[in-house]
Amino acid sequence: MNPYDFFIEPLVRYGFMRTGLMVAIIVGITSATLSCLLVVRRSALLGDAISHAVLLGVALGWIAGRHVGIFWGALIVGILTGLGVTYIERNSRIKQDTAMGILLTFTFALGLAIISIVDPKGIDLFHVLFGNVLGVSNSDLLLTSVSGGLVLIVVILLFKEFHLWSFDPTMAQAIGLPTRGLGYIFTALLSATIVSALQAVGLILVIAMLIVPGATAYLLSDRLSRMMFIAAVIGLVSAVGGLYGSYYVDVASGPSMVIVASVLFTLGFFFAPKRGLAVRSLRRRRMMSRTLDEDILKEVYKTEVAGGSSSSGGVAERIGREDQEVAQGTRRLLKDDLLTGSSEDLRVTGAGAEHALELVRAHRLAEQYLSEVEGLPLDALHREAEMMEHSMSREEVDALDRELGRPATDPHGHPIPRRLEDLQLISGRPLTEAAVGQAGRILMVLDDREDLLREMSRVGLKPQATVTVLGRSDNTWQVLVGDREVPLAADMAKRVFVGIRAAQASSRNLTGRTR
Repeated sequence: MNPYDFFIEPLVRYGFMRTGLMVAIIVGITSATLSCLLVVRRSALLGDAISHAVLLGVALGWIAGRHVGIFWGALIVGILTGLGVTYIERNSRIKQDTAMGILLTFTFALGLAIISIVDPKGIDLFHVLFGNVLGVSNSDLLLTSVSGGLVLIVVILLFKEFHLWSFDPTMAQAIGLPTRGLGYIFTALLSATIVSALQAVGLILVIAMLIVPGATAYLLSDRLSRMMFIAAVIGLVSAVGGLYGSYYVDVASGPSMVIVASVLFTLGFFFAPKRGLAVRSLRRRRMMSRTLDEDILKEVYKTEVAGGSSSSGGVAERIGREDQEVAQGTRRLLKDDLLTGSSEDLRVTGAGAEHALELVRAHRLAEQYLSEVEGLPLDALHREAEMMEHSMSREEVDALDRELGRPATDPHGHPIPRRLEDLQLISGRPLTEAAVGQAGRILMVLDDREDLLREMSRVGLKPQATVTVLGRSDNTWQVLVGDREVPLAADMAKRVFVGIRAAQASSRNLTGRTR
């Protein structure tokens, strides 16, 4: 079947299809536009309560005025239900969701009871509950058009007020917006939308058209105006798709429309550009690969600056990753011309050195920020900065540098590089190389062992602290940190770099050590 036969031929042949199409378009756009306000206000249950309450209005409207009375009865009961929810919430300890649940069940049950007693011959309960867009009359089309048009006009005129009221009701009240009045207007719009969709999707399923398009649009945009536009398109596609599904598959129009809308939500849930589950999973895998590659590149770079050489296996051991993972990352870096050589002799290229330098700079600035602004202890900085360095752009790194006053070193005493030569400015020597009696100021501590850093912090071995070597025995260094005598194992002592000055420890401390 060609597109003309599929879409146009039914409209040409059958008047009810033309009428149904117009109703579907109005219902799809109107309900979808209002659904955005329901979603951002988290008021989905209010729509559900009003949609069920409308059944009571249908029954009472039929008794009062037959077909003409149905519309007005449903509209009035819908508005009164919304007002009733607000009244109960404001005048009792009952919360809004509880009040909605009470009125939802009561009005729906009362409507069913009246219909079962009166047994109105002009009401098809199945179509009332689940819709029949192909059975819309010209009078139904007129009422739907008028109510739907009025809803859209009011939303457009009060868009700014609804926007602030939905996202920040406290601010809206503080600047003098009539928030209570907006609530009443919103309830009236919701009731009118539900009534206009009554013939198309029915009372039970109208809540889907009042939630699903807005929820789908919420996955695609953060701006309310754009959300409404996207939701209107989704509602239009859902309504028209449901119309043709109802025609060709011979199912009720309400379920058909909701199925189309739900399929579109499912697609958005998995494939939305920013928030789709599949997209986020792919982005997460890419980020994990990028993080690994950058850790490899940074490790090779720092080793090369220090005058050493790197192999794939050696890098894996130093960064604590599996050999196979590092081998795959190394191949990616070689392919991207960030590394050169072989897996047994890795070297950074010019582009690789530039990128690695930025990573080291970002890491050490992040450590300075976490220490200076966030107040994290010395042993927690490295782990947190490892996560931050991979997510910051060069512009963000430069901005952080300016905000921190362009510091020369990080909290561990490592230079914050702005060029290759800066990484070679590390001064001092390991505490293990200091002679007994020599004193100096700590210039740097290595950050590769959290457990040792935690112990260093506990005993005061931090950059700028003064330390004096009192003695050495059995791979243990006895040192004076400030006025506190501390024994240090070799693993800890070789991670403390000091600037030695010619100064002897006091005879009291030396004598006390030898006793």
